Order: sequence, then structure tokens, then C-alpha cells
Amino acid sequence: MGQLEDGAVVRRFVFASFAFVSLTMLTTFALALLASPARPAPADDRPGCERSLAQALAEVQATQSRMKTAGADACTITRQYFLEVVKVRAVTALCKNGADRERELGRLDADVERINGTIASVCR
Repeated sequence: MGQLEDGAVVRRFVFASFAFVSLTMLTTFALALLASPARPAPADDRPGCERSLAQALAEVQATQSRMKTAGADACTITRQYFLEVVKVRAVTALCKNGADRERELGRLDADVERINGTIASVCR
């Protein structure tokens, strides 16, 4: 009769352990659900987007100014300009939304393709 009681104790222990772990996991999941925002923040409300976009655009403009007086370094500066435009495109993709986003991404994609073509044809 001792073995029968031992088996019942083990079964009860396993059941109680399973119930405890399940309840703990369910509670943790519920708390995580309550703590998370209902929906992601709109792109315009993302912290740092406005500053990042302004900084990236300023760097593109500075590189454009250097291109006007490039001389022998034209290829190096054109490659730098290409990288700056790619950065602006990445920040725009992250920070903008709606029709403005799509229009700007299309324009930036065309600029990237044009600059890449210039680098391929002029720079060796």
C-alpha cells in the first residue's frame, strides 16, 4: 500500500507543478499584453525621426555643395553623395508615412539610380 500512496503523491506533485507553471506563464503573458501599447506609434511620433531626417538632408546638401567645386575628387565626392542619398532614403522609409512617404521614396530611388549610373559611366 506504500507504493500506491507514493504514486499518488508523485501524480499530485506533477499536477500541482504543471498547474503552477501554467498559471505563472499565463499571468506573465497577460501582464506583457497589458504593458504593451495597443498599436505602434505613428511614424511621425517616433523619437528622433525629425532630427535624423534633418541631419541626413543637411549632409546631402553639404555634399552637393562640395560636388560643385570637386575638381579631381569628383568621383570620390559623387560616391559620398550616393551614400548620403541612400541614408536619406533609409531614414525617410522609417520616419515618413502615407502618400508623402511613397512620393519621396520614389524620388529618392530615382536619384539613387541616376547617381549610380553616373558613377558607373564616369568613375573607374
